[in-house]
Amino acid sequence: RRLRGPKGSEVTVDVVRRNVENPVAFSITRDNIPLYSVDVAYMIREGMGFIRLNKFSATTEQEFADAIARLKEQGMKKMIIDLRENGGGYMNAAVFLADQFLNGDEMIVYTQGKARPKQEFHSTAGGLCTGIDLVILIDENSASASEILAGAIQDNDRGTIVGRRS
Repeated sequence: RRLRGPKGSEVTVDVVRRNVENPVAFSITRDNIPLYSVDVAYMIREGMGFIRLNKFSATTEQEFADAIARLKEQGMKKMIIDLRENGGGYMNAAVFLADQFLNGDEMIVYTQGKARPKQEFHSTAGGLCTGIDLVILIDENSASASEILAGAIQDNDRGTIVGRRS
């Protein structure tokens, strides 16, 4: 059955098993399960960092900033961001990440709709990674926000995109 209720609420579930006369009771406590977007962040070799991003979520900005700080402490001068199999997510998170690599007032992305005027998103000065050489890995399953980040880096000649067409 589906468990409902607020975080911290407890539910008792009876499970019937073959060859067991009486049901077995289990207490289940509901809790929030965090879903992180940065799978790994480590140094591949001296001076070269690696970050694997599985999605762009509400926590991506902080997770990425924390990972960059750790890698910079370890001497990162170049980095690889792995966006393979990343189906996207929050556009604002992709804009934030692109902003960390670009200089001030460079175009990141724009949106425009039939009933919505054109809205442009530009970089600001002072990103966390403006002096870091960058390679982005993509594949045919990199989509949406992944394409925004990779496209902004490519369009502004800020790094190298490697992989398959998204």
